Amino acid sequence: MSNPIILVPVHKQLPSDLEVVSLRQCGRCFARKALALLAPAGLDLSSYQEFFPSARVIRVEAKWMNSVRSYNRMMINPMIYRSFSHHSHILVHEPDAMVLRDELDFWCEQPYDYIGAPWFEGYMNAKPDAPLLGAGNFGFSLHRPAVMLKILRERQRWYGRAELRMDLSRILRAGEANRLTRVLRGVGRAGTLRGASKIYEENCDIFWGQLVPKLVRNFRVAPPEVAVKFSWEVVPSRCYTLSNGGLPFGLHAWARYDFGFLKPLLERSGVELR
Repeated sequence: MSNPIILVPVHKQLPSDLEVVSLRQCGRCFARKALALLAPAGLDLSSYQEFFPSARVIRVEAKWMNSVRSYNRMMINPMIYRSFSHHSHILVHEPDAMVLRDELDFWCEQPYDYIGAPWFEGYMNAKPDAPLLGAGNFGFSLHRPAVMLKILRERQRWYGRAELRMDLSRILRAGEANRLTRVLRGVGRAGTLRGASKIYEENCDIFWGQLVPKLVRNFRVAPPEVAVKFSWEVVPSRCYTLSNGGLPFGLHAWARYDFGFLKPLLERSGVELR
């Protein structure tokens, strides 16, 4: 039996107007589900607790949420998944995500360890006819914490010859002497999955959606034809076609990509956009 929790990471005291729309919808759809706010130590959460009055609060050191890179490294650190090890699944719902209805139990029943919106060639700059690259966007994503924890204990190396050559080239050709520290750490423990959060530089969704499946054979990422029914991010009009005119469980960055196309669909689905 599934026992999911919705995790809303916040890093600033006041949500934007668009984030208020997202958070209000999240609180309405998941009123009967377990929910947690993830925030840096000392941040006033009263503006968020208005939407989630019974939410559990998880605090982390401020350093983990003071930049995009540190946040991405936090999300490949075992401490996050250890905090929710008694839950079957974590639904990450960033403040700019939007859930359209409560399908959480259905998605928890699916045979995947990680589900996120489809990716297209060009990623954030994808064109409507861009080829699919896979799936795994993190902003609205579902995880099995037990599986994530197991992977983040592995001694399997992700920092190999290709990464070493790239870093040495940048040191020698571009004079980036500060990368020498990354090299020294990369050939040690930080070059393994268990230490990746110390030096990994890509976004956490690339880690979970592309890197880990290459290294861990039985790690199950939902394919694009499934993921498009779970979530959308870029080129929503293309996603709409791929899902045969149906709306997904949720969206990420819904106001950033072709909002003119999404607005009437959201309104018809009952979302209060005011």
